Amino acid sequence: MAANSRALDHALLRTLLQTGAALTSTLDLDTLLDLIMDSACRILNAGAASLLLIDQETKTLYFKTATGEKREELKHIRLKLGEGIAGWVAKTGRPLIVGDVWNEPKFKREISQKMNYSTQSIVCVPLVVRGRTIGVMEALNKLGGVSFGDEDLEVTSLLAGQVASALDNARQFAVAATASQRLGELLEERYTPVGTSPLFREILTTVAKVAGTRSTVLIRGESGTGKEVVARAIHRQSKRASRPLVAVNCAALSESLLESELFGHEKGAFTGADRLKKGKFELADSGTIFLDEIGCMSPQLQTKLLRVLQEREVDRLGSDRPIPVDVRVIAATNTDLEAAIRLGRFREDLFYRLNVISITLPPLRARPEDIPTLAAHFVERYNRETSRSIRGLAPAALDALMRYDFPGNVRELENLIERAVVLEDDDWIQPERFPIGPRPTPAGSASDAGPEPSPMIALAEMERRHILAVLERCGWKKTKACSVLEISRPTLDRKLAGYGVDSSQ
Repeated sequence: MAANSRALDHALLRTLLQTGAALTSTLDLDTLLDLIMDSACRILNAGAASLLLIDQETKTLYFKTATGEKREELKHIRLKLGEGIAGWVAKTGRPLIVGDVWNEPKFKREISQKMNYSTQSIVCVPLVVRGRTIGVMEALNKLGGVSFGDEDLEVTSLLAGQVASALDNARQFAVAATASQRLGELLEERYTPVGTSPLFREILTTVAKVAGTRSTVLIRGESGTGKEVVARAIHRQSKRASRPLVAVNCAALSESLLESELFGHEKGAFTGADRLKKGKFELADSGTIFLDEIGCMSPQLQTKLLRVLQEREVDRLGSDRPIPVDVRVIAATNTDLEAAIRLGRFREDLFYRLNVISITLPPLRARPEDIPTLAAHFVERYNRETSRSIRGLAPAALDALMRYDFPGNVRELENLIERAVVLEDDDWIQPERFPIGPRPTPAGSASDAGPEPSPMIALAEMERRHILAVLERCGWKKTKACSVLEISRPTLDRKLAGYGVDSSQ
């Protein structure tokens, strides 16, 4: 008898362990609950099992899942808290065993009769997460004509604890996944290239061409021109888009810290290295690494980076075992690398390794026709982020931006718009919100006859640019654009025809 009991305990333990493994094998809630119910029947030797969850809005219990042929029909049944055995357990938070349900006043006969299922015995326990009852789990009809006992109640309670944790984990994962998706959308929006000028469209064409390759890319341009935006666009359009893009600012760290960041280190490699640390190249494996301000890298690190590009493997500090990596490298700089080579500050062979495909971003002053589009884009972004409802830029404000030189390029424009959206009291951003001046007069220009007038843009031209910028931001959806511009559709079509734009597109 004792041997049979031990064999039964071993079988039960094995089944519980298998159930635990099953519960952690999936985060799909429906699949998870089906596994739970099947396991409950097997462990408890029961004829059927059900899982009921509490609808917090209606304060009712509903059948989330069940075993057997009636599972879909059960999903249409709801119980009030306190109604039936399951409702009583959910309301009180106390488990219950009933050997003969037909002599139990709490038993709700209508469900068994409606489902044409003969319920004889039941064990029901609450599902509790962080002190709050979220539902109940029940098993019906112990096979063999016997009733559920205290051991069954104990096993059901243990299983219910696993179930509650698994449900909580799955729900938290769903919340985290939703937040992660939203974050991804915000990042994609923040790092989406914006512009309609011929210069910028040419850059976007180049990005589309190189994205599908694994070639190393060197992005050059003044500070604030959007080098990281272009790097992320390349990664997002590549076959590596599902893998990580790891960004490193080479100018932000000292030589020793940057070496550890890029290549990692073994535990004990230097004072303070109390654990193994993977470098950015390892973390970017199968993805892309973006090396910003590459011109600030020391000659020693340039040599190590050259080896990584040649051998496709990294050496952690303190290790003599090379680690293979499959990483696409995108580098960026605002430094004149050719001049740095002549001065002995940058390795020529590394330059040629990096400069396989070169993309040079023009300063904003070289593509002023993109200013209205960018300004509208930033107004929309910071309206959303600051819960404001600024409608756009007043004509005089847009004119002020068009006359400005923007030494800080797109980043400076973004900062100006963010500040204006936060501080503006009007529906439209006024020029007073921009503490900027006109483009400076070039040195050596003829100015003896007095100051030359600031470059001006005709009102009609400014209106044309604004209308086209709004259309671009609205995805050329004219109804939406008319709403933003507060003009009628015939007026918009007439203006587009005057600009030589096909109004039917």
